[in-house]
Amino acid sequence: MRAFRRMLSVVAAAAIGGSALVAAPAVATAATVEGNVVINEVVSSGGVPGDWIELRNLSAEPIDLGGIVVKDDNDSRDFAIATGTIIPPHGYHVLDEADFGFGLGKADSARIFAADGTTLIDEFSWTAHGAPAWARTEAGEWQQPLNATKGGKNRFEGDPVWVSGNLVINEAESSGGTPGDWIEFLNIGDEPVDVGGHVVKDDKDDNTYTFPQGTIVAPGEFLVIDELQKNGAGDFDFGLGKADAVRLFERDGTTLIEQRTWEAHAAHTYGRDADGEWRETAESTKGAANVFPEDVHVPQPGALVLNEIDSAPADWLEFVNPGDEPLDVSGYEIRDNSDDHRWRFPAGTSILPGEFLVVDAKQPGLIWDQATDTWVESTFEAAIGIGSNDSIRVYDADGALIDEHSWQGHAAIDGDELAATLARCPDGIGAFALAHATKGAANECVPPTIVINEVESNGGVPGDWAEIKNIGDAPVDISGWTLMDNDPVGHADGVVPLPAGTVLQPGEYFVFDENVHFTFGLGANDQVTIRDAQGLTVAEYAWTVHANGTYGRCPDGTGEFREIETPTRGELNSCGNRVVLNEVESKDGEPGDWIELHNPTADELDIAGLVVKDDRDDHAYEIPAGTVIAPGGYLVLEEADFGFGLGGADSVRIFDGEHLIQATSWTEQADTTWGRCPNATGEFAVTAVPTKGERNECVGDVDTIAWPGADDVRVVDDVPIFLQDSSGLEFVEVGDGGHLYAVDNGTGIFWRLDVAADGTLTLSDEWAPGKRVRFQADADDPAAAGPDAEGITVDGTGMLFIASERDNSDKGVNKNTVLMVDPEAPGPDLVALIEWEITDVLPAVGPNLGVEAIEWVPDEALAGAIWDDALNKPYDPADYPDRRAGLYLAGVEANGLVYALALAGDGSAVIVSTIDPKLGSVMALDHDPVLGVLWAMCDDGCDGLGAQIPLQSGLTSPELDVLHVERPTTMPNINNEGFATGTICVDGQRSAWWFVDGVDVGSLRTDLLPCEDAAGPGPEEPGDDEPGSGEPGDDQPGAGEPGDDQPGAGEPGAGEPGADAPGADDADDAGASPLAPVDPVKNGGLAQTGAADFTWILIVGGALIVAGAALWLLRRRAAADAPADAAAEPVDPAGTAATDAADGTTGTTGTDAVDGPDADPTR
Repeated sequence: MRAFRRMLSVVAAAAIGGSALVAAPAVATAATVEGNVVINEVVSSGGVPGDWIELRNLSAEPIDLGGIVVKDDNDSRDFAIATGTIIPPHGYHVLDEADFGFGLGKADSARIFAADGTTLIDEFSWTAHGAPAWARTEAGEWQQPLNATKGGKNRFEGDPVWVSGNLVINEAESSGGTPGDWIEFLNIGDEPVDVGGHVVKDDKDDNTYTFPQGTIVAPGEFLVIDELQKNGAGDFDFGLGKADAVRLFERDGTTLIEQRTWEAHAAHTYGRDADGEWRETAESTKGAANVFPEDVHVPQPGALVLNEIDSAPADWLEFVNPGDEPLDVSGYEIRDNSDDHRWRFPAGTSILPGEFLVVDAKQPGLIWDQATDTWVESTFEAAIGIGSNDSIRVYDADGALIDEHSWQGHAAIDGDELAATLARCPDGIGAFALAHATKGAANECVPPTIVINEVESNGGVPGDWAEIKNIGDAPVDISGWTLMDNDPVGHADGVVPLPAGTVLQPGEYFVFDENVHFTFGLGANDQVTIRDAQGLTVAEYAWTVHANGTYGRCPDGTGEFREIETPTRGELNSCGNRVVLNEVESKDGEPGDWIELHNPTADELDIAGLVVKDDRDDHAYEIPAGTVIAPGGYLVLEEADFGFGLGGADSVRIFDGEHLIQATSWTEQADTTWGRCPNATGEFAVTAVPTKGERNECVGDVDTIAWPGADDVRVVDDVPIFLQDSSGLEFVEVGDGGHLYAVDNGTGIFWRLDVAADGTLTLSDEWAPGKRVRFQADADDPAAAGPDAEGITVDGTGMLFIASERDNSDKGVNKNTVLMVDPEAPGPDLVALIEWEITDVLPAVGPNLGVEAIEWVPDEALAGAIWDDALNKPYDPADYPDRRAGLYLAGVEANGLVYALALAGDGSAVIVSTIDPKLGSVMALDHDPVLGVLWAMCDDGCDGLGAQIPLQSGLTSPELDVLHVERPTTMPNINNEGFATGTICVDGQRSAWWFVDGVDVGSLRTDLLPCEDAAGPGPEEPGDDEPGSGEPGDDQPGAGEPGDDQPGAGEPGAGEPGADAPGADDADDAGASPLAPVDPVKNGGLAQTGAADFTWILIVGGALIVAGAALWLLRRRAAADAPADAAAEPVDPAGTAATDAADGTTGTTGTDAVDGPDADPTR
């Protein structure tokens, strides 16, 4: 191998040395520039991206421009062109303002000098900006051309037609053409092109073809030249090869206009697509428009599509076949909104491709006779009468539903039902809309004058919203109109019709607001449907991800939807230049007033030509050419630039041409500045501090950190375990492990999973079906739908609490309730022992926007750490003697606030404190004693953002510190409604869990958080002392009292192999669940076990015993060196602690129940 490497090095050296033997092409130096290189065109205003100077090589040789010095009319401003800058024969070289570093003025010069900087080669001077440029004619005179032709041939009024840019190479055949190879050109311009004398080549310069003089190509015309044949027919005498090119040159034969290349023969031809890309075509189209694979129609089978419905005054239906084949519809069935009303097409009925098939009231067919349970011959009207609030459903011959439409109210145009129907526009594929009656013919829908114009789906102000606009010339009565999202069934009770007398004038906007006109939020993958008072769809818009800002029409009212970075709620959409007016200083600025602009895009943003005004039209400043804002950057306009001051009551307006694109006004000068809050996207407000040229800092801004964990989120339940309406989570430490509680909001069922110290989860047979929480009122009605159980928590007595925002039997009414049950009571149903009706305690919200989370926090963690709003001082538990120990924190979705509730045994509740996590919406809460914080979590509506609120005693004011936490990067932006953190630390890590709503697999996900391992156990064996021997709450966590141990402080594996773990009960041994413990981080889920897999249980069990023994020996060795007072006592596994009585009074807390021991005072 060494010899082989040496040989390779010799070969490489020879290759390098040999390269010196190849002669470099001759390139003229600066000495030959004079007389050959001239200034050819100059743009001094409005150029792209700024001013520019174009040089031209008049010679037939390439020239090195290196060393040439470029100046304007000031000798102190100069630029030397870099060596190696080659200008081709008869070609052009453009110098941009960014290259030469100075702007060109209204009255200025462009000069080029030899390398000495004094020998003038060429110059041009002007006294006014060119419109659009100044350019040199072939005679050497300077004129204003028809248009700027940067890097191309100049064009003037009266010039003969020319070729560059208008004639393109459109298609090429290099193999198997008729009669041989051929090249097709196309005139894409709007005037004729004279191509006489222009030269065509392949990849070799000696293969040439020259167009005959007088060859004219009309606009849109194709011109084909053929390979010369033996009989003399054809044009060019060279063939096109497998790897070749087609090149088009100017008449000099050297100035390249365009070239197209390929590496292999195409199956058909190569062609130019609509975007100008060169690629393989689907077929050869010599002398005609190119066809690509996506243009080729794939024949579609026949289909029966419901196309038009007339429900009054005459009942008839129209169907269309959008396919390419006839369809036999014998036995196809029509039903209205009743399954008893059925009509079938008779045998032998078919519909041709594109045919309209009408079924009217007298249409013969088969109807279902309920008396005899048979089909009998009769007419359509004998089975179905189409009503005003009805449906039409279509089934195929196999009984499968293939089409349907429902409506409310007969269609009418200006009150005339005879003239109107509901129809698809376009035919066969569009949504149903109000239409003119066109029985048996193409549909003609009524053009809407009301359009959806802008949509905010991601937490706007005050919430989500949708804006409509009247683009017609007459007022429209929108009384009774509603907004719906993509869940018309689930959210049917969540819409509020507009009041009578609501009229939208021409050009006027109306905004549907969340919590005012609809009670649900708009999601990342959602839609907005606007319906009139009859329930007919007026307008609809759908999207798949949240916009970076909003979705809006551009141009306003009539254009297509696109992302608009700056929301313009109830105003003209910001559709021009995408610059954002971000911050204004109108008082005591440095060095004067200033205006800050922001580029919200990922590309450079050219803002040249925009006009800035205050509240006076005669105060106008045009941003100069070449002004560019970097991606995501900021640009400050100083008072010295725009030339006028900003007053105490004033405005800043930015115009793009005649269109106002950004504006803000204020009534008095801000003590700081006037800026968008949040930065770049929010409404204008007084900022916290001036941030000239930087991101705005707003009052109440919250710092944000990345997810602090391992960021390796894994799915736990990769097989169905839970139901589809997953919501709250709660972790409770028990012994050296714990319990994870999970609740389903659709059924009120909750589960308890056993959590091992390492995060392994087990669902026992006892808990596999879960237990259902019931309202007291439903105690005797097992069929009742029950609470909409959103949140779950366990208090220090082991009682379990459910937070419900509705009764699922009446989903249209908000009913915020806290229900207490004993989780140890036998199931399957647990009727609430106590209920706290808190609807009137909390602010009024929409039916599905109430309490989403509940979390019990012990008094020890809250005393002096939160503010008592009623008493206006830090919270003192002694001020609330007649209530359950601790406070119950309830998170509300609608306003994003957390309410700390004191719950009394008589079912009464009071708000002690209100906490603002500044998320906009709260979906989950978790008390984390390891960090000493309260976690508040939002869902996908806030991109999974979370908040940490420190709970630290010594609070002196109502203000709490809030730190926002981004969701893990490995967690998709999904509807997580539950969150819990573990407290058991193993090897510097502890578990965190999320619970996602709306799925039956992948509901539970987990990641690891960092933590500090507790000290190892002392020489004392666990269990030697009676639990509860110390007073509860006297010591800080880990002080040595029962249950105060840090996670993992107890000695694991001290018992015999197979003995119950601390906290286990006999029920856990009674039967194995089909779900066995498995490390969710390593394995991604709960594995299947059971009798059929007993071998695996033995293998895994044996491995665990060996590993446990090894770990026990290591810890015993470590324990030998530990101080004697490091011993800790375990939580009482027998659950002997006294619990609250059913009336809610608090019992002894010296010992604790297994499911929530007060021995850990942080719980």
